[in-house]
Amino acid sequence: MLKIKQIPGDFFVKELIKTEIKNQGKYKCYVLKKKNFTTLKAIEIISKRFNLNLKDIGYCGNKDKNAVTEQFISIRTNKNIIFNNKDIKLEFLGHLDNKINLGDNEGNYFEITARNLDKKYNKINNIVNYFDDQRFSKNNALIGKLLLKREFKKICKILKINSMNEVNKKILRFYLHSFQSYLFNLAVSDYIKKYKNYKKIKYSLGELFFIDKYEKLKFPLISFDAKFSKKDKIYLKFLKKEDIKLGDFIIKQFPYLIEETSYRDVFVKIKDFKILNYEEDELNPGKFKENISFILPKGSYATMVIKQML
Repeated sequence: MLKIKQIPGDFFVKELIKTEIKNQGKYKCYVLKKKNFTTLKAIEIISKRFNLNLKDIGYCGNKDKNAVTEQFISIRTNKNIIFNNKDIKLEFLGHLDNKINLGDNEGNYFEITARNLDKKYNKINNIVNYFDDQRFSKNNALIGKLLLKREFKKICKILKINSMNEVNKKILRFYLHSFQSYLFNLAVSDYIKKYKNYKKIKYSLGELFFIDKYEKLKFPLISFDAKFSKKDKIYLKFLKKEDIKLGDFIIKQFPYLIEETSYRDVFVKIKDFKILNYEEDELNPGKFKENISFILPKGSYATMVIKQML
């Protein structure tokens, strides 16, 4: 069976971003290099070490825990921030006029080693743009649904806290996004099933359906103002099944969670796909490993490339 992330070095991701580094500015810019930590956890550790407010640390997106990752962060501080240990490192680049925010990155470069293979696999040109298991770990989607149902006591019980106010705003927003992502996967899978030659695989929240094609098409990450076309009206079936109404996305108890509907590509093209090598797998005797590199748009999952490729 295919193995990825057997060791942290098997999965490398580097954030691609356009930003103007200056000699002076309100924010200091760093490259955060990490492994074995989520982005949020690494930033929490840095903030506590230097007594920083989490609001003053900006970043583009969350990077995998079980990987070697590089991403840009901004910190509003006059302190001399030096952090260098085995798993988390900061490299100072210069200053910025503005804070780095979610979504600022333009894409990600990946180098991945797929292990325990019996044969060599060929490059692919595009993928179905699902959210993968990393998005749904630790009951993320369930907590997002409970937010919409105003089941705050249940959320506190799951997270083992006394009050919702103990949850960081970014983390709470991530829970809601996780449920929106789950609905997106359901709708896209249903859309793909209309093709006769689809293939399917299991993932943590059910099944995903794949087709080898590219179509310029966007589906909504639904919120209170979502409007549906003939192609994505299947959402209505899933909303009914989950007992969720569009109005539920207006969470007055947490106004910062109220966001307009955004749209995500159903298919994305892979850039600069390269097969770097194919050789014997030193970690799995009698098997082979294949090392590949490629670039994906922001928000797309490299693990989906592996799943659709193999």
